[in-house]
Amino acid sequence: MCGITGLFKESGIPLPEAHAQDVVHAMTGALTHRGPDQGWTQLYAASRGGPPVAALGVRRLAIVDVRGGVQPALDETQRWVVCLNGEVFNHGRIRQELEAEGVTFQGEGDAEAVAQLIARVGVDTALDRLVGQFALSILDRQTRRIWLVRDRMGQKPLYWTLTADGTLAWASELRALRPVPAVQWKPDPAANQALLLWEYIPSPMTPWSGIHKLPPGGMLTLTDGRPTVHRWYVPPVPVSGRGGNHARWAKSVRGSVQVAVLQRLRADVEVGGLLSGGLDSTFICALAHEHLSGALQSFGVSIRSPGFDEGPHARAAAASIGTFHRQVPLDISDLAPLSAAVFAHMDEPLADSSLLPTWHLMSAVRDAGLKCVVSGDGADELFGGYPTVLAHRLVPVLRALSPLAGTILRARPARQGGVTRDYMARRMLSGLSLPFAQRHQVWMGAWLPDELSTPHTLDQFIQAEAAVSTSAPDGCRALHLDQRMYLADGVLVKVDRASMAHGDEVRSPFLDHRVVELAADIGLDHKVSPPGPRAIRRGSVFQGKRILKTAAADIVPEQTRARPKKGFGAPVGPWFQKMNPRALEAIVDTLADVIEPSLLRTVIAEHRAGTVDHRRRLWSAHVLAGWRTSKWGRAP
Repeated sequence: MCGITGLFKESGIPLPEAHAQDVVHAMTGALTHRGPDQGWTQLYAASRGGPPVAALGVRRLAIVDVRGGVQPALDETQRWVVCLNGEVFNHGRIRQELEAEGVTFQGEGDAEAVAQLIARVGVDTALDRLVGQFALSILDRQTRRIWLVRDRMGQKPLYWTLTADGTLAWASELRALRPVPAVQWKPDPAANQALLLWEYIPSPMTPWSGIHKLPPGGMLTLTDGRPTVHRWYVPPVPVSGRGGNHARWAKSVRGSVQVAVLQRLRADVEVGGLLSGGLDSTFICALAHEHLSGALQSFGVSIRSPGFDEGPHARAAAASIGTFHRQVPLDISDLAPLSAAVFAHMDEPLADSSLLPTWHLMSAVRDAGLKCVVSGDGADELFGGYPTVLAHRLVPVLRALSPLAGTILRARPARQGGVTRDYMARRMLSGLSLPFAQRHQVWMGAWLPDELSTPHTLDQFIQAEAAVSTSAPDGCRALHLDQRMYLADGVLVKVDRASMAHGDEVRSPFLDHRVVELAADIGLDHKVSPPGPRAIRRGSVFQGKRILKTAAADIVPEQTRARPKKGFGAPVGPWFQKMNPRALEAIVDTLADVIEPSLLRTVIAEHRAGTVDHRRRLWSAHVLAGWRTSKWGRAP
């Protein structure tokens, strides 16, 4: 069930019934790509009658209870009405427990299980019991109350706005709010800054100042027409140190991830796997393959550009674990039509270049006849896969070495092949002098704050998000901040939009909240460490995800476990070097209000000459300019 919409006002929707039905029908129709199998819209009055207080819509991707699964779903008293985008993986257990208590079910779908559970234990307790990836609207017809809820880690999106007449409107994507009368579409300059700085727009911001998105683990309620948002779930801050036995922790990780994989294989359709050839995806696919009666169908992208192609690693991993593997080719010549297709679809800009190969891959998954796959997303943010985690621990040393390192790097030519060590080192130097929160986002982002021509206004935002982990060491804080921002508002947005655009669902076992909480309890020294002499000889400067490598030792090949961390992206650097200069000049003109034209022209010239690698700056600028000039960047 992959697209929900709705309108609500406790005193009655201020629209004629036929008009309200038409509006929510148009809203829901805008999400057909998310749920191509079925769709429903329905008006609901309060239990005591009167005008409709809610108009609800659902588009469905049928994965569980394919022939049933009707939504909106009601409990047996007809008081509670639930719309669900996503999957609740323990709905079978919930149903068994409620049936033992005498509850009667109409179908086998998970949305009905949620409605029946809420009727028995209430909203808060029910949410604590759910295992899954979901966005929910929950209507209580008796008290005329509404809840909007997003899952713990933010795997499924939910946007909302309150119109001038007090009507609450919500949808799984921004596009579905366009048919709603009286919605204010006023651009938010801070969102432009965020996209250029960080490559994504963090919740609760959107490109429009009057429209918001729930944060991961967020809940919205209305009291006397006033919305209140709080987080019903916040992941625990990871601990530091080396407490506990490494082998025992690894055994616990193996067991917890295995349970999460098994739950995500439960479906009434075939489930495949995304396999890049790295540790995370290989571990997940190996566990999934072990528990299927036939071979797991796995899919990977082979990017035909030096420094980007992980195809040989994926094929080797697939051969080792025995999956039926498809490698999807992607050439630089494909980037122009692919980016055009992405820009035409994306109603909210996202400047992660890996969106392009992910989009291409999900198209291939759908063409192969599958609409559900498992992935390795989340492992880096839980188990320390990024060099920044170690770099934060070494800041005093790095600051002392920075003058020498800067001299060496300035003497080296720029390299365009993938996410190179030179690129990471240059970025690291640019943020060393900053406080933790700003330093981390500079390390993870594209443009620098002082490179924007508009006043920088996001320091308070990032400091507030980092404040949750103030008492922890910086390495642990980096993991926690990445889970809240880069993972939820960057990686998972990419995966959701690329998959849902093709009617595919991606399930991520590492993001099971029990795995998340276990990972937080494991000391940082079990996750990351400086490289030893052997690793340095292999060219590795960082040893991450140590505990995960131990947990996967018997089913993931040693050559896969030993591979250095490699970022996933598209070869947009070489592409920009060959791009028509007039197309690049158009970016300069479109963004003149946020980036000083002379600076952007210098960035373009340096990149085209090969003296500095500006791929991330240019890609984020290209994305923002493309979005601004698309239909999505204009008010309806």
